[in-house]
Amino acid sequence: MRVRVIKRQNNSYMELPQDLSNRDEIELFPLKPGYYLLSLPLGHEEPKLAKTDQISDAESAVLTKLLAIRFEQRVPAYVNKVLGKDEKPVLAELERKGFVNVFISTKYKDGVYNIRDRAYLLAQKGRMPPKPQGGPIQASPNDLTSLLKSQGFIVINDKNQARMLSESLSPEMKNGAVAGVKGFDGKFYVVTRSYLNQSQIAITKALNEDMDAASVAAAAKLDPEGCMAVLRIMSEAGEILEKKKGVFAPV
Repeated sequence: MRVRVIKRQNNSYMELPQDLSNRDEIELFPLKPGYYLLSLPLGHEEPKLAKTDQISDAESAVLTKLLAIRFEQRVPAYVNKVLGKDEKPVLAELERKGFVNVFISTKYKDGVYNIRDRAYLLAQKGRMPPKPQGGPIQASPNDLTSLLKSQGFIVINDKNQARMLSESLSPEMKNGAVAGVKGFDGKFYVVTRSYLNQSQIAITKALNEDMDAASVAAAAKLDPEGCMAVLRIMSEAGEILEKKKGVFAPV
C-alpha cells in the first residue's frame, strides 16, 4: 500500500499500518537499495490473556442502569441521584475493578462516567476481563464519539484509544464529516467538520501575526484544546505555519 510522507524540519515521517501504530518500537531491515522491511521486534510475543473474573448480578444491573443514561447526563451528580443506596457501593466496586471510570475533559470538568467498551455485552454473559495492570483506564469508542459530537472536538493522549476511535469513525473520516491529525506532541486531535469550519473562520480573523496557541484561543474565543486541534489540522493542511513549537503564523 502507499502512504503519504510528511516533511517537517528536514525530517520525513510516515503513518504506520494499524497493527504497528500502537507499538513503542519496531524494527527496520534494509533489503536492497530502496527496499526496507518493517516488523515487530524479533522475539516479540503477544501478551497472554489472563483468566476472566466473575461479575455479580448486582454489578451487571448497575452497568445496565448506567448504560441507559445518555452520555452527556452521566455526570457524577446525576448518577448519584439515579442510583439507589445499595447501588452506590456496587458502582464503587466497579470503579475499583476498572470496569467504570470517571472521564474528565474541558467540557466535563467534574467528570462523566465512562463504561469500558463491550462492558454491557460481557456483563450479560456474566463474565468480564480483569482490570489491566498498570496504564490508564481507556474510554470506550462509543463514549469518545459521544464526547466528540457533544463538544465538537476531542484530544487523546493514548495511542490505543486513538486507534479504536479512528476505526469506529472511519466512515465519517472518509466522507469528511470528521477530521483528525496526530501532532508531534504525541497527542491525537479530532474535530467534527462543523466545529472545524466555524473555528477556522475565527482563527483566520485572529491570527494576524506570530501567536502562541493560548493567545489564538483567547482572541478567537475558542476552547484552548479545541483551538489547538484546529490549529494542528490547519497547519497539517498548509493553511497556517507552525514557526516553532506551539507558535503559529499566517501563511
